[in-house]
Amino acid sequence: MVKTQLQEAFGKLSPYVKNRVMPVIDILLERAEDLDSMNREDNVDYYEDELESIMKEVRKIKYIEDQWQIMSAKLKNN
Repeated sequence: MVKTQLQEAFGKLSPYVKNRVMPVIDILLERAEDLDSMNREDNVDYYEDELESIMKEVRKIKYIEDQWQIMSAKLKNN
């Protein structure tokens, strides 16, 4: 479930950003797959901590994407 959501989110990235952060994306997808395969009820604290850690990295990638969009728009307007 987490992996699918991340794949959808990463699919919307611009090719420029996606190519540059692909190693990070691959690691995050692997971590999400591991998280999806575990039983959440077995270790709720670990699950929540790992999910928050993954989402923290996703927010960083989203920030990079947003900054790229701003820079790209400025270049197109000049």
